[in-house]
Amino acid sequence: MARRSSGGSLDVTTGVIWKQLLRLCLPVFFSSFFQQAYSLVNTYVIGQYATTTALGGIQATQSLVDLVVGFSVGVGTGCAIICGQQFGAGQTERLGTSVHTAMTLSLVGGIGLSLLGLVFVQPMLELMGTPAALMDEALDFSRVYFGAFVFSLVFNMGSAVQRAVGDTRSPSLIVAVTCLINVVCDVIFIVFLHLEALGAGISTAISLFSGAAITVWRLTRVDGPWRLDLRRLGIDAHTCKVMIKTGIPLGLQSSAYSISNIIIQSAVNSFGASTVIAWGLSGRIDNMVWMITDALGVSVTTFSAQNFGAHDYDRVRRGLRVSFALTCVIVGLASGAVVAFAGPLARFFVADDEICEITVYTIYFIAPFYVLFSCMDNISGTIRGCGESLRPMLITMVGTCLFRVIWLFVVVPMRHDLGTVLVVYPITYVLTTAAFVLYYRYGHWLRHAEGHAAAVLE
Repeated sequence: MARRSSGGSLDVTTGVIWKQLLRLCLPVFFSSFFQQAYSLVNTYVIGQYATTTALGGIQATQSLVDLVVGFSVGVGTGCAIICGQQFGAGQTERLGTSVHTAMTLSLVGGIGLSLLGLVFVQPMLELMGTPAALMDEALDFSRVYFGAFVFSLVFNMGSAVQRAVGDTRSPSLIVAVTCLINVVCDVIFIVFLHLEALGAGISTAISLFSGAAITVWRLTRVDGPWRLDLRRLGIDAHTCKVMIKTGIPLGLQSSAYSISNIIIQSAVNSFGASTVIAWGLSGRIDNMVWMITDALGVSVTTFSAQNFGAHDYDRVRRGLRVSFALTCVIVGLASGAVVAFAGPLARFFVADDEICEITVYTIYFIAPFYVLFSCMDNISGTIRGCGESLRPMLITMVGTCLFRVIWLFVVVPMRHDLGTVLVVYPITYVLTTAAFVLYYRYGHWLRHAEGHAAAVLE
């Protein structure tokens, strides 16, 4: 059975697959749990101690924030896949070069994205049709958030590097600390200082800075070739090229998701402030399922990357089959719980009957199909872990994102109600999952991955 090294890494190229997937998955799950706990506490604090306008202003920015975060995390995942393959292949010198290149990219890219966010946030919110009553609060939150975005990118890149070598525990502990910091700051800035959405933004910025600082501190003290030496920060041209080639499709895929969600958010905005608030609240409630889905996706990607680096392709395929079984049991139970308790959960956060009713209606439309989405994510994660990211991006962008956009511009105007907007989610889950199954079975993805690996491992 594989054991963790003194640096926290976990070699999953040998041992019982389901146990190792859970060892990778559980820390990521608890990381997401702490993030979700913070998100729910944050929603509770704002909902109880600030105005409904403040809550709605923050909810209205969510799709825009997800756009930038999604692109950044996608690129970071691509960089981490390279690190995971090199770790699995035992290429310690290349691994060290990759880690320093990835962290430098996160710092430079984070500064650039922070500046772009500050310049374009107001035009983007206006383009999305954000209700005028929510605009001031939305700007207060988003300007502070984007000003601190560089810390988010450093934090997420460092976490991705640690997970690539099997250390899913350290990022989870760091997330727990940052969530605690955020909650304490929420109490100070919202409950006592009454800063509304601005207070939530300041709290988020402080927690992001803390997460970035602790992550860098951790990486500079691990015992392994992925140890970060600040004096070695810099970009290796060849490594950077390979990382960008792997990461950009993942970043574009995440961005395409977010762009389609921005368009959906614009459609939701047309139904008024109560629907905007309910839409955001339903997203926070069903994040209980998303955190499990994300954890399984991260674990199968890490598992696939290491075993692909070790040239054990049969083990890669067996890992996917095991992850399917785990998904059906765990995500299925979680989705059922969210559907069963949607009403009480909505009323816990908001007392408004209309908002609660719309929240439950939204959850009933989407939550029953999360098992399907998670299986799709497992297939995509397995293929991505082997370094083949271009074609999964194309499948996702066409099957999910493009179809959603077409639906919203063609079908929704013909029947302008919330149900017509929401039904696009289960439809696209079915279409994209079917496309991934066909590509996995007949698409020669392993051959494409082997061609890409020549630049990474040889």
